Amino acid sequence: MAGPVVHSPSGQLRPRFGTARRDDLPGFIGIMQILHQEPTSSAFARLLTAQQTPDDEIPLAHVFEEISTLALHGLLPGDLLFDAFAIDIYWNALSARITEVRKTTSNDKFCENFEIANELAIAYREERPTKVLRA
Repeated sequence: MAGPVVHSPSGQLRPRFGTARRDDLPGFIGIMQILHQEPTSSAFARLLTAQQTPDDEIPLAHVFEEISTLALHGLLPGDLLFDAFAIDIYWNALSARITEVRKTTSNDKFCENFEIANELAIAYREERPTKVLRA
């Protein structure tokens, strides 16, 4: 099973990598199916092209909250999550709406795991160079 998120000596959350196993594959494929089948796939496609609608934002944020929760509890390996998804880019696209919902509902915990995963995704990008070398 994937390990939990770790704290660095600086107190900053850091992703833990090298934890993916063959046993993690069914869960990962399940997430891919959710994202690539309706009713989610159209909204996800619009998010990927920065054309999401207001009606897309909360359902997508909630899906990423659920995925992030699995990762933060060590039930989905961080190395799979951050290698396959641009969580930080999705957070940037959806965070204004999330902030709005937090204010209107007085629920500061709304999508908090997604927000933490955003920080970990940024750390992932900082710690791992692109796999594609450009000439």
